[in-house]
Amino acid sequence: LSLLGFGAFSQAATWVSQATNFAPTSSGVRYVSAVDSNVVWICSYDGSGGGANRQDFSRTVNGGAQWTAGTTGAPANYDWSMIFGVNADTAFAMYYDAVVGSGGGIWRTTNGGSNWSQLGVGTIFNANSFPDVIHFWNSNEGWAMGDPNNGYFEMYTTVDGGNTWTRVPQANIPANLSGEYGIVGHYSVIGDNIWFDTQKGRVYRSHDRGHTWQVNSTGLTVPT
Repeated sequence: LSLLGFGAFSQAATWVSQATNFAPTSSGVRYVSAVDSNVVWICSYDGSGGGANRQDFSRTVNGGAQWTAGTTGAPANYDWSMIFGVNADTAFAMYYDAVVGSGGGIWRTTNGGSNWSQLGVGTIFNANSFPDVIHFWNSNEGWAMGDPNNGYFEMYTTVDGGNTWTRVPQANIPANLSGEYGIVGHYSVIGDNIWFDTQKGRVYRSHDRGHTWQVNSTGLTVPT
């Protein structure tokens, strides 16, 4: 009976194509942030092969029946690291400077993407930074991570929705290997636990929403 039931379910399961309504032609979806079964935020990439930087996003509030696209207004030399949606109104856009190779920042909307503003200007993610990951547990508590800067992984926490950020102390983060860095959008969160991986085949883990960290090697050798 269970096998018959599984077979019936497998045959009934389908995928439905949805139009993102991205304005530029040949737009792909770089990152998907699902808030719930109705609210989803996505960001784009240039699928033409031309390597253009993109600042486009799209949002649905009805499970994808309709998508509304727009742009965050980030600098033209910036490209997406990832997008994270908190609810239908609030989302965070993380960028790196794809032209210079370092620099970047975080933008936030609180009105469904109609307006975006950069957070922590002059206090987080300076010209030597490379932002990788951002995550929020609710509308107030969040964490952001970038490649090592000034000798250790650049990580911040916020408790006021991104209005102010506190850098995680170097003493709370195991030392990075020479040349080690994170990867845009590569992370996972379950409860208070965070994991992110590096190109050296290692995984950093926090059990307290990013305040303290441990690291272990996976034993995987990442090709040059």
